[in-house]
Amino acid sequence: MTIEKISLPPNISYGYFFSLLPLYFLFCCFTYSSFVPPLIYSFMGSLRDIAIGPVAVVSLLLGSMLSNEIDPNQNEAEYLRLAFTATFFAGITQVTLGFLRLGFLIDFLSHAAIIGFMAGAAITIALQQLKGLLGIQKFTKKTYIISVMRSVWGCVHHGWNWQTILIGVSFLSFLLLTKYIGKKNKKFFWVPAIAPLISVILSTFFVYITHAEKKGVQIVKNIEKGINPSSVNQIYFTGDYLLIGLRHEYIIAGDMNMD
Repeated sequence: MTIEKISLPPNISYGYFFSLLPLYFLFCCFTYSSFVPPLIYSFMGSLRDIAIGPVAVVSLLLGSMLSNEIDPNQNEAEYLRLAFTATFFAGITQVTLGFLRLGFLIDFLSHAAIIGFMAGAAITIALQQLKGLLGIQKFTKKTYIISVMRSVWGCVHHGWNWQTILIGVSFLSFLLLTKYIGKKNKKFFWVPAIAPLISVILSTFFVYITHAEKKGVQIVKNIEKGINPSSVNQIYFTGDYLLIGLRHEYIIAGDMNMD
């Protein structure tokens, strides 16, 4: 239950980072990446403090790179197949590295390189959150600071949505407050634990009763029922897109190892 309530909001946002419908990330990340790996690692892992599952920086960087190859708005089907190809071979690479016990290679990375990666990833993720926090519809696909800030300030008069800002700032303040309460008094350790679930429930109820979507607040909308069909037949095993997927899967595997 803890994994499920905490993973639900991030997994939906990963879909937007990846320029895919939330349906794919809601099911794949929520079921396969957020629940099954931690369950297996609890029996086979040796490190107590480690993050197992999807991460925002991988979704963001891969989505940005794949968008340069295929426009997801104009050719969604081909973009989806390229995403399946890159992530499939990234998984193969991860399994191979684990089978060959090559995790020791991370020990040769300098502390400065790891700190720089973490700081850069945090800044990149924080800048991309401005799109959703400010309710901007047309946002740059680039991850550079200059491009992002130009896109943000270029929409200040006609692109910002005050209803979205109000909702986002309110629940962000709520989460920070509950985190402070949990640290201040150990008896209330459960408060920050349930805060994400409460935020999802309250924000959903608030948008529903006020029909905020009619005021420009973006919502997930309808999600198809059932289990997603197998995507094996959509993976590129030949052609130019196979090479593109292989080129990007090394970046995914590298970022996941750094995380």
